[in-house]
Amino acid sequence: MLEKIYLAPMEGVCDPPMRKVLTHYGHYDECFSEFIRVTTEVLPYKTLLREVPELQNESKTAYGCLCRVQLLGDEPEPLAQTALRAVELGAKSIDLNFGCPSRFVHHGGAMLLKEPDLMHAIVSRVREVLDSSIFLSVKFRLGFLSASELPDIVRAVAVPGVNELIIHARTRKDLYKKEALDWPAIAQVVDSDLALHIPVVANGDITSYESSQQCLAQSRAPRQMVGRAALAVPNLPQVMQGQEPAMPLHQVLAVAMEFAQELQGRDYPEKALMDRLKQFLGYAHKYDQRLCEFFRVFCRSQSLVEAQQLLEKQQCIFAAHTEADA
Repeated sequence: MLEKIYLAPMEGVCDPPMRKVLTHYGHYDECFSEFIRVTTEVLPYKTLLREVPELQNESKTAYGCLCRVQLLGDEPEPLAQTALRAVELGAKSIDLNFGCPSRFVHHGGAMLLKEPDLMHAIVSRVREVLDSSIFLSVKFRLGFLSASELPDIVRAVAVPGVNELIIHARTRKDLYKKEALDWPAIAQVVDSDLALHIPVVANGDITSYESSQQCLAQSRAPRQMVGRAALAVPNLPQVMQGQEPAMPLHQVLAVAMEFAQELQGRDYPEKALMDRLKQFLGYAHKYDQRLCEFFRVFCRSQSLVEAQQLLEKQQCIFAAHTEADA
């Protein structure tokens, strides 16, 4: 039985409008902001509010899902003071990112997996300055080059007072390779004293009820985080809990249209809006082959009007198929 299901940060994907729409349909226990980069300076309040507008709504999306503020950096004090500022603005929970494998993050994210002492200093300082009522989690991978590094990493970040460890079941070297997924590696953390019995969240390629159950059996972690599959199955948490079937395709396209309307309401330029809509459907079609032919046609659309017409037409086609199959 799953205890909690989280919506992953998904840098470049899960921004405020996407969080709003996905938490409308998925009953997530919590979502996360994209990582907020902290360098040598404490971030201004306005930056935090821009990146996490949910802070102005009791740290919740419009549909009531708590949003955890995720920070990434390599300097303990600026990270700690930025976390404090987020709390002053209303944050209820903070996440420290040591999992992002991006090559553009030169000394932060998963690059710090090679430096357990620095990770320990960061986590310790952030936990020290935050009130004990503020939930603190740490997100990381199995290792930089090898999962054999995991015990040292866990010992570094499992600081007393940390509330959760979120483990992506690949190394930084593995990036997102499907064949590298290693849920059983997480079990050694769950089943030992290594993590001081801090609750563990399993992350990586959870896309359905079946994969969720497999992850639970292999990782032994009753908390799970899902990522890009949420765009193909907007009600994924309910699916993972065995409460609902996956949302039919005509409804998925309706969610895509709602996302476009949300972006339009935020005054996104048409080209940026079209890019984000193609991104949404691009991820969705990777998880559902029935969308592939439509996606090829949709990618050639140039205007929002044309895109809406294509979506409405395809909605009718998928709805008719759903009715015929019923």
